[in-house]
Amino acid sequence: MGKTKRKFNSMYNKYKQSFKGPLENVGKVIRLDFSDRDFINLFKEMYPYMWEDLNKKYDFWHYKNNDLIRKGKKSRYNFRNPTNFVLDCSKGIRKKAREGNYNLNEEEKVILKEDICRKSKLKVERNKQKLEKELYYIQEVSPEYEKAYISKYFKSHDLHIKLEIIRELSKYKSKNIIKFFYKVNYCTRNFSLKQESKKYIQSLQLPFQLRGKKKGKKNYIDNEIVKNESSPEVLMKRLYDDELEKLKKFDIFMSHNSLDKQEIIKIRKLLNKDKLVAYIDWSSDKFDLRHEWCNATTSHVIKERIKQSKCIMICMTKKLLKSQWCPWEIGYADAIGKKICIYKLEDISYIPQFFDSYYEVKIIDNEFIVEQDNKKVKLNDWITNKSN
Repeated sequence: MGKTKRKFNSMYNKYKQSFKGPLENVGKVIRLDFSDRDFINLFKEMYPYMWEDLNKKYDFWHYKNNDLIRKGKKSRYNFRNPTNFVLDCSKGIRKKAREGNYNLNEEEKVILKEDICRKSKLKVERNKQKLEKELYYIQEVSPEYEKAYISKYFKSHDLHIKLEIIRELSKYKSKNIIKFFYKVNYCTRNFSLKQESKKYIQSLQLPFQLRGKKKGKKNYIDNEIVKNESSPEVLMKRLYDDELEKLKKFDIFMSHNSLDKQEIIKIRKLLNKDKLVAYIDWSSDKFDLRHEWCNATTSHVIKERIKQSKCIMICMTKKLLKSQWCPWEIGYADAIGKKICIYKLEDISYIPQFFDSYYEVKIIDNEFIVEQDNKKVKLNDWITNKSN
């Protein structure tokens, strides 16, 4: 048996051991005349978070194993499907339960089951909240430059360029980007970059096994800790010199007041559902455009990001009307001929008249609609000129 398969078997057996206690509890509360399907269903009811994790791990290892087979290699990762996994782990427990060897009366069974279900519900809710927190800054959409960035990562030998690509793609979630981060773990020698891939994958609550450092002759870059400087000035230099930065394109530049942060994120999530990539300075450039670093260079960066955006959406609130940055952004966008639309996040009694010259966006039947010349046009079509 090879080293890789031995490591997998060790991990697999430890994982099976973690199910022993929960499966014992299922055996204690299940009725005597149960079927195997009843046992599985009760386990799913009492431990939904474990069932979900089991399915994720199965999908992960099943994909890896099939990938090996497609490449003509031998099967290494025999991870049983969730139903068979639970039945394998509970063989002795189910036998004891059917023989009535768990001495709990009906009242005790009810109490134990309710207590476990209550704790499981709390754990599921905590996991959900944790995931929502991690996804707060992440756009669940594929940017236009996704493929170019992934291709550049595996062609480049510069660790700092690689880290910059990882930083950028970590702001998004898509099938290709998730696959990319898994590949970083398996194909990259530098350990600090592997750690970056681990941080991203685990933030999405997906299975991850950190690939260890390679033994034998080592390149000095294997153990180098890669760190990139961050500031508006550093970003501005990259905008002028870095070919990757020039590839960036955004569908919408969201002109807003940062005090409306919560609402802005909600709108961006809805835009992502329409496959639209939105630019928000404190999120899309979160490593370099921190509010405490705001200076004259920041305005030059914002100009470049407006140029890279297909249109500007004014996220209208009372706070926006008091902003110094938003009128400047709108004025610059207007001057260079960018499409501008306005979305009202709240009712406002007075709005300056010059805003009336911009098309208004509304949400109708869960879709962003632009009211243009007495016609209703989908925002996506309006941006790409399909409305014409």
